[in-house]
Amino acid sequence: MLESLAIGIVFVLYGLVLFLIPPKSSKSFYAYKTTSSLKNERNFKVANAYVSLLLMIFGVILLLIARLTGHFMTTGIATVIVFILIYILVERKLKNL
Repeated sequence: MLESLAIGIVFVLYGLVLFLIPPKSSKSFYAYKTTSSLKNERNFKVANAYVSLLLMIFGVILLLIARLTGHFMTTGIATVIVFILIYILVERKLKNL
């Protein structure tokens, strides 16, 4: 169960880091980097701000899933789904800019 909770905690903490200390440039090792987010400075800032919010929200959801199920496999599958959702949501937001 502790491993399952750790996944959600990492998501929340990473989201907080991105929110409190946003990456200054695309060379930052902890920035969200895709082709569309690196297209220009505006996309980069929007993508990283949005990712920080999504990581915190989905981190809390993963914590709830871990607490309710207590199974690492369930939380692991949910984590993969969350990664895919975050990618889709951020890329869709960048496409609509």
